[in-house]
Amino acid sequence: MITQDAFTIGKMVINSVLSKMDLIKKSRSRFITEILVLFLGMRGRHNFLQMSREGSRNEKSFRYQFEKSFDWFSFNRNLVKQYGSDEVIIGFDPSFISKSGKYSPGLGYFYSGCKGSYARGLELGSFAALDVSQHLAYHLIASQSPSAKRDRINETKTLVDHYAELVLEYSGQLKQVSDIAVFDAYFTKKKFVDIVCEQAGFEMIGRMRDDANLKYLYKGEQAKGRGRPRKYDGKIDTKNIDKRRIKLVVENEDCKIYSAIVFSVGLKRNIRIAYVEHKIKSKIIRKIYFSTNIERDPEQLLEYYKLRFQMEFLFRDAKQHMGLEHCQARSQNKLDFHFNGSLTAVSVAKVIARYGKERKARSSVSVSDIKTELQNRNLISRILSIYQIDHKLTKITNAYRNLLNFGKIAA
Repeated sequence: MITQDAFTIGKMVINSVLSKMDLIKKSRSRFITEILVLFLGMRGRHNFLQMSREGSRNEKSFRYQFEKSFDWFSFNRNLVKQYGSDEVIIGFDPSFISKSGKYSPGLGYFYSGCKGSYARGLELGSFAALDVSQHLAYHLIASQSPSAKRDRINETKTLVDHYAELVLEYSGQLKQVSDIAVFDAYFTKKKFVDIVCEQAGFEMIGRMRDDANLKYLYKGEQAKGRGRPRKYDGKIDTKNIDKRRIKLVVENEDCKIYSAIVFSVGLKRNIRIAYVEHKIKSKIIRKIYFSTNIERDPEQLLEYYKLRFQMEFLFRDAKQHMGLEHCQARSQNKLDFHFNGSLTAVSVAKVIARYGKERKARSSVSVSDIKTELQNRNLISRILSIYQIDHKLTKITNAYRNLLNFGKIAA
């Protein structure tokens, strides 16, 4: 894939989204366009000093603008609505942010997936729109977690309680995107599921523990006489399921999917499960996925859960290319603006890379190539401006376009 003129396309995409938002001053709108394009094309660390070097404002101006609030949720929701497909679900995942110093708000000990242990730093609870047709994750909103130590905020409140409050807080806006939400196995807890389903009103898709306490539903003839009707028909041995009652629904080269409606003792509710035997080389790995919607198609259930992994690429690209962990501010507002701006820039890069393609079509996306082209453009434009050369001249146009693609992975 060779992207041409990512700068023009990027500005057009950002401005088209901003035009759909209400009550934004022109000066603020210009800054949002400027900072997102700057995030996409900056070299080195994404801090205020480097922004003043490569941008058109001084350091003090960037600090002032970062302190002001911006409705990132509305921006990203409109971005998904304009450039995403019709089939979108919600994903949620916390991400560890490394941060040095002693005075940043929210500093605590959070689990880092990269390190495989708890580490000192910050954490973001991030919502994303998972596009089923495009097989991509687009950022919606990220909220910084309060200071915690090993999943506990204080003696009475845990991080799971905080995440549940986040879902409840944003439920009204999230439902404008989708009423299906996907979470990983860490969130398969009764108090969390109850809030997501009963109070927030989402269908929750997740994964059970490998040794989950599940029961078959009794479907036989009820005994006559006094007493409560029989509901359950024994505990499920998750290592050796009864394939007469949990039936095979899909079989392909990668996996076998068995499905049934069962009772979860831990969640205190009936759920639809997809019992999947993954074929990885010569091994069979068994996992149990579930949906609180008992009518959910099991193959679709697995597809939705697997799509959640696209959020990992969202965090990866934001950390590698958009300076997610580079902010040196100690203000809560500045940190919030930086985190959401960095993740939003990744979504804009994906839209640029897909520009001109059908909304439902899948395509390869390289955020690195978009970054490379914009960095090349900044350097070439600076050189040409010094020598007062117009890159639109016929003799220069072809060479200019070739130089834009210099260093791209897919060029």
